[in-house]
Amino acid sequence: MEIKNIETKKWFFDNLNERQKRQFAAMLAQDLGFGGQVFVSKIFNIETDTVRRGLSELVAREFLPMNRVRKPGGGRKKKSKPNQK
Repeated sequence: MEIKNIETKKWFFDNLNERQKRQFAAMLAQDLGFGGQVFVSKIFNIETDTVRRGLSELVAREFLPMNRVRKPGGGRKKKSKPNQK
């Protein structure tokens, strides 16, 4: 299995946000076919679940506004302050 221009693609990958990284890795995995998810996860040092999530996002064709990386409510929750009396 081989990815052409791998160094350029790694550089490009490093400059993407987390959602774009998932989807880019998923597109590469699709192009490679069988075994592509595992191969791409090793090349880009990401989990295979991340590639699978990117594939499901591509299939669903869910797009967020340009200023959003996560869906509303996604990500780490704010630390709540203890009740002050």
